[in-house]
Amino acid sequence: MKILLCIYSVLALLSCSTPKGITQGQKEEPGYLIKKLKSKNSWHIIYAQKQDSLYKIVVGKEGLSGDNCKKIVVGKYYDLELKSRRDNAPEINGVKLKPVNYLDVECYSYDQETEICIEPKKGIYDLYYTDDLKGLCYLK
Repeated sequence: MKILLCIYSVLALLSCSTPKGITQGQKEEPGYLIKKLKSKNSWHIIYAQKQDSLYKIVVGKEGLSGDNCKKIVVGKYYDLELKSRRDNAPEINGVKLKPVNYLDVECYSYDQETEICIEPKKGIYDLYYTDDLKGLCYLK
């Protein structure tokens, strides 16, 4: 009877432990995967993916030239610090102007000729920008 009790105790302890393969087998992606590059007037639109989320990054077309430019490439990963256009709403007298529903604002004006829109059907509910890019040049 004591042997049977010991076997059940060992099995109970083993069943409560977490398998090591779950945490060791999953690798953290090194950054954002560049999926697609587009251009609209004087702006670059960069589609990037991290895990299961798709991001739409908007940067101006100005860029660095020569050896200073490490041009981003579709299919490569980059460590970017993205800033949300929605979270950085304009302020008037210290009061942030935010819409009641974020889906009410579908397009943002970047200049007199350029409007860039979110794409809810693709899971893109916000536009982003970053200081890590100047044009298509990666600065880090």
